This record gives sequence, C-alpha cells and structure tokens, in this order.
Amino acid sequence: MKTKLIPGFSAVLGGALLIQSAASSVSAATYDVNVQGPQFTLYSDPYNGNEIKVGGFSGIYPVPFSRDTFYVVTDRGPAPDFVDATGKAFKCWVTPEFGPHILTVRLQRNGTARIVDAEPLKGPGGQIITGLPTTIPATDVPFDFNLNQLPFDEDSIDAEGITIGPLGNFWVCEEYKPSVACVARNGRVLFRLVPAGTLTGAEQVPTFDVLPAVLSKRRNNRGFEGIAYSADGFVYAIVQRPLNNPSRAVADANGNARLVAINLRALLHCSPEPLVRQYLYQMPPASSSVTVSDLFSTGPGRLLVPERGTDKLFEISVAGATDLTAVEDPVTGKPLSDSTKTLEQLTPAGLAALGVVPVTKTVVLDSMIAIDPLLEKVEGVCVVGRTLVLTYDNDFNVGEAASIPTNPLPNGPLVQLELLGANYPKIFTVPLP
Repeated sequence: MKTKLIPGFSAVLGGALLIQSAASSVSAATYDVNVQGPQFTLYSDPYNGNEIKVGGFSGIYPVPFSRDTFYVVTDRGPAPDFVDATGKAFKCWVTPEFGPHILTVRLQRNGTARIVDAEPLKGPGGQIITGLPTTIPATDVPFDFNLNQLPFDEDSIDAEGITIGPLGNFWVCEEYKPSVACVARNGRVLFRLVPAGTLTGAEQVPTFDVLPAVLSKRRNNRGFEGIAYSADGFVYAIVQRPLNNPSRAVADANGNARLVAINLRALLHCSPEPLVRQYLYQMPPASSSVTVSDLFSTGPGRLLVPERGTDKLFEISVAGATDLTAVEDPVTGKPLSDSTKTLEQLTPAGLAALGVVPVTKTVVLDSMIAIDPLLEKVEGVCVVGRTLVLTYDNDFNVGEAASIPTNPLPNGPLVQLELLGANYPKIFTVPLP
C-alpha cells in the first residue's frame, strides 16, 4: 500500500460540509489487487508469452456491513484493434468466452487487495452472458484472433456500473443498447430494460423496451457508464457522452448528456407514476475528451459523478432539474415546443429559453489524478463510512492495437497480443474529514 497527500476536498457531500478549507490535504492509499495466480489468467499468447489477467474494473460498490470489501463489475473483456497486411481493420475479441463478472474484492492489512469471489453474469438457463456485441443499435463486428467472425449475442452486456437495489439485487448498466439489468446475487440476470425499438426477438433474458428510444442514438461504446440506486426510490443511469443526435459531430461539439431515472415503485410495484425521467447533465461543450464514468448515491437525488477530462469529482443534485421526458419527443429528442433542433444541438441559452434546468454540479474533489495518474481512466467511485473509494479500468492490461506475428503458427492465431505493461488493477482510498 502506498500513501500520499493530495489537495483536500472543497465542497459538500450529501449536504454535509467536508472541510473548511480547500487548502488542506488528505492522505490517499493505494491497494494493488493480486491477480498474479494462474486462476486469474484469461489468455496466454503463444508467440510472446504475454498473459491477460483479470481486470477491466468498471464499477465498484461496498459490500453491505463491510468497511473493507467491495463488489467490482468487469466490462466485456479485451477487444484490441487489428490491421492485417492488406490494411483491413478488425475488432478482435481475445477471449470471446469471457463475459462480465461481479468480483468480490477485499482490502488487506498488508496493503494489497484480494479477489475472494468471482461470479459471472448468467442467463436464465445458466449460460454465460458474453461481452460480444448486440445488433441493434449497430455496434462493432466481432472477430476472434484467427480473424473468424464471431456471432452477435442479443443478451450481451458490456458492463460499466454496479449498485444494489432495495430488494438486495444488483443493478448493472452497460454500453451496448444501452441497457439496465437487474441481477440476482448469484449472477443470474433477472431482466433487462432497453430503449424502445431495440428488441430483436432473439433475447433469452426477459427484456423490456421501456427506456426512451432516443437513448439508442448513443455513440458506439459511449452508452450507460454509471448506475446508482438512491433513497428517493430511483435507479439512476448516466450516458457517458452526449448522444449522436443527429450526428457524432453534434455530440463532439456539445455538452448535453443525459441522466436517466427509473422509478422502482412504478417498475416493481405497479405505481401509477411515470416509469422514467430524464435530466440534463452538462459537461464542457466542444470537449469530446470529457466523459462521465460512474455514479454513486450520497442521498435522495444526490449522486457522485467522476468526470474524466476535467479530472474533477462532482456531486450532483436533481432537485429543481427539468424532467426532459415532459418537454421532448421520446424518439427524436426534439423539444415539443421547437422541433427544429434536438436537445443535443441546443446551447445553454437555447435550453434556458425552453425552461430546461440541468442538474446542479458541485466540485467535491479538484483532481483525481493527484491521487494517482491512473485515475485519468477512473471508472468506479463509492463511499463507505467516511472513506472515498475509487478504481480505474486497466483494459485488462491489453494494448489498444494487436500486431501481426512474425512467423504465424500453421493453425494460428493470426493475431499477436500486445500488453500495456505491468498495469494491474488497483483500488484507491481517501479518508473523508
């Protein structure tokens, strides 16, 4: 375990003042997650011996009644880009049989962390939920390391966030549809909620297209990135970037992202209230590198949001924010009072003219990379007791691009794995004043 001093907190958390001055410092600790054992090896490259270890931490949530143990959800698994000798590009799944797992990770007194349980997500028949893409809306076309096209999987989940609901089940969000899934404690996916119009009929998991159709306009690989159950009875899920509505250029130039609120009273108890609300989360416009990467509830309608690109941890509140479902067409995302532009095309002045009030944002932590530069890719945040806990996505230590083997084996694979280096999972803790 490594400790260091970082600039102190400068705001409120759950309505309570943390410190009097932003000039103070707090001590941060780093826990290296032990994945060295052979049981954590997912793939060994026959050419260079490079090994893929368990990683891809994409969301974190405290185990109830514990101060040192956490649930961590992994994403779909490593999928590097590959360009063959002719210049043709492929998105390659190194371990297509691997799917998202819910890991139980315990912090150790010796300063390391240990994975004490690993539960794969499973379908109704016990089949593994893969990380292979779905077909609607369009995603990547998957190939293996022999450049054979892999099948799509309509129940697939590219998990990016985890929380626990009031009945004790997990709720997991993912990027593909994007969707929200209710998951039993044994990893079985009980049901999924997806945007209207994205059902294919090939789903085996019970799937309901009750989310706003406009969410299917998400940029590829930029769907739901964080999820949190709040004491106000809602499960919140946030889209990583503004929707491609009507285009990627609009999304890259815009800062209007969406926070979706699912009313569990309406969903599970047949309350007559509306099932879904949407709120506007504003990030800096014309900053395509800025993304949100998780959610954690600090109180009714209050959420922690790590924002990559600005390097700040915010607390947001939906109190007083406009429910977008009341002011826009759920399919096109165009305001009902002005159909000439989508919500994603509106400037702050244009939003104000329509009476759209975004969620409020308050800086809680001025810099996450002050804790560790690896938190430039922060993907998990939670609070347990008086401790802030963060983790990051190490991409399974796999480089973005694979390479062509110098002397390919007769039976393949035709792709050689490249690693990032000794980039293994870590968990960071910061005591709150």
